[in-house]
Amino acid sequence: MVDGQKNISADAVKIGIEDKFHYVISDSCVMCGTCSDECPVNAITQEGSKYHINPKTCIDCGTCSVVCPVGAAHRSPYIRDSISIQDIDRNKCYFNPGCALSLYKPEVPQLMLQLLHKNFGDIKLHNVCCRHNPKLEAGATIINNCAGCDRRFRSLYQGINTISYWEIIDGIADLKLPNHTGLTVSIHDSCGYRHKPQVHRAVRNLLKKMHIEIVEAEFSGTESVCCGDNFYGAVPNEQVEKRIQMRADQFPCQDVVVYCIGCARAMTASGKTPHYLPDLLFDRIAEPMPDTLDEYHSKLGDYIEIH
Repeated sequence: MVDGQKNISADAVKIGIEDKFHYVISDSCVMCGTCSDECPVNAITQEGSKYHINPKTCIDCGTCSVVCPVGAAHRSPYIRDSISIQDIDRNKCYFNPGCALSLYKPEVPQLMLQLLHKNFGDIKLHNVCCRHNPKLEAGATIINNCAGCDRRFRSLYQGINTISYWEIIDGIADLKLPNHTGLTVSIHDSCGYRHKPQVHRAVRNLLKKMHIEIVEAEFSGTESVCCGDNFYGAVPNEQVEKRIQMRADQFPCQDVVVYCIGCARAMTASGKTPHYLPDLLFDRIAEPMPDTLDEYHSKLGDYIEIH
């Protein structure tokens, strides 16, 4: 809850327009101007006696909410629902692991798919990038691993339902999971899932089932903020890395669970020890991510172009 407001359902998705949210500034603003100075895309301007965030320019990174001294800058309170598990048409159900996972950990999508086959049904693999026409029938459901994929599939294309892999796995009764007793972590929640608290609950449920102790950061769940990777291309790389370090420093634990490859790279670059959730799920040792910002985005861009 922020400024007395509860999470509320947003207006209906407008098909063909990416379903991005933005930040807002409440009447408790003291007009210090810090948010405007720190916004990486210059989305915040003074209008009379109040600062205003342009929703078309805002990249939903949350920097303003971090630097605001009185908590006046906060995310819009809207949430998005996933399709319920019981409403999924299993004949039109697909698993899309996302481009970054497929590129950087090419063996993991098959492990994730096999787990679905064993415990959920004969789900088909779908590896068309969310930025391209998925060519799926109306009423199809994408089980996704990537928050960006979730946002784009459910808003850019007609008739596509989405649900996260973590909601599906958490809903499987008596699923045998690795025991990670002794591991204490903070959690970095992915930007695109910020407006899906059901995903945050599923992730935490799974970590607890794996006997992992959680120490929450100040900005987590629906109040999570970007790891800094979304700044890439908007500001010089040194500012991106500075923002990544700022985000990393907000976590009370050295070990940070992430469920986005970009976040894994960011935590590595900042000196944290990232634990990628699929690796924990399959009791794998996480591979290091030494790529620079330019290397990471160049490789990913090339991969996206042909998928």
